[in-house]
Amino acid sequence: MKYHFFCFLFGVLIISACNNPKNSNNTSENKAGTTNAKVELTASFYKRLEGTIAGKPVIMHLQKVDNDVSGTYYYNGSWLNLSTDTLIGKDSLVLAEYSFYESYFTQDSKSPLLRLKWNGNGFNGNWESGDKTKNFPIALTEKYPEGSYPFKAAIYKDSVKAFANQPKSPAAEISFEYLESKNNDDAGNWLNTQLKKIIGVKPQVERSVGFKYIADDYFKDYKSQATEESKNSRGEDFQAWLNYTNDTQQSINYNDNGYVVIDFLADAYTGGAHGNYSSTMFCLDVKNKKQLVLSDIVKIDSNALQGILERNFRKEYNIKATDALTTVLFDNFIKPNHNFYFNANGIAFMYNPYEVASYAQGQIVVFIPYTDLKNYLVPAFAQRMRIK
Repeated sequence: MKYHFFCFLFGVLIISACNNPKNSNNTSENKAGTTNAKVELTASFYKRLEGTIAGKPVIMHLQKVDNDVSGTYYYNGSWLNLSTDTLIGKDSLVLAEYSFYESYFTQDSKSPLLRLKWNGNGFNGNWESGDKTKNFPIALTEKYPEGSYPFKAAIYKDSVKAFANQPKSPAAEISFEYLESKNNDDAGNWLNTQLKKIIGVKPQVERSVGFKYIADDYFKDYKSQATEESKNSRGEDFQAWLNYTNDTQQSINYNDNGYVVIDFLADAYTGGAHGNYSSTMFCLDVKNKKQLVLSDIVKIDSNALQGILERNFRKEYNIKATDALTTVLFDNFIKPNHNFYFNANGIAFMYNPYEVASYAQGQIVVFIPYTDLKNYLVPAFAQRMRIK
């Protein structure tokens, strides 16, 4: 599901020099106590993968549900996003790659492709630039080193007709693509509680039961609205606008050093020219069993952070120092928000459509490398992340 509606988000990205991996304490044994024996690729999965693209070290997170694959990977900077291009049989897939800011400049270009084949322990394949002039080898292995966690991915779906007695009635559909920790220990139980809360299910309630409660309320409101629209339609073709959708997805952006970063994507259509979507980021400190706030990562004056944020925004969106930020944004400034997340290389701030820019601009993401925040990083965070 993730980002299929981002038709404008594809851009050509060329692999560049990468830093050495932050964590060399890798093992082939996951937290569920099973080794990476050669196995078939399952129909649904979450996988944390380590390896190289063009000989550069990368960490990738892939998730597959209902023949749809999405994910991210990073090497020496921000994330590159991945979505399904083609599925080939049970063990091969082609993924399209894009970034948030690159798409702003190259909306009509073809995205790079990652052609991957499952080998029982990971993926081998190649990265190909959108113009087909560059091709690099890919070698990835599924690994869960100390401080990372295995998950399973699944989906709950349901639908209802607006008018039960009409064969071609419009309908409402709802889906929850969710993650569940595979660990049965204290960390796994805490993670599952947080994952339930994020998606709107009470901790003591089974996911399927909680999803049904949410779906029933959604369908009740939908049928009531459809009935009201029918009464007030005056012969208009109102039913064309009544095929509603309400989809959510949990995915992982970071899974190391006792931290798990969850992207909770909500995508809904309730009539009109287009739907709307938003991502809420949850930075979970599994080791200390808390959700991180920004002050757990950096101690910095808000004005100083805004200055650093705006400098990186200009760099990423190619805005000259003499030009106003309104060439991209609503206002001539951008302030840090609470929707942040991080990886081994830096911290990012996510701004959803209409928050700081128009719907057409998509999600605005500003990445700040830790080198720009060196004097402000909280020592405990820097130590766990092995930031020098």
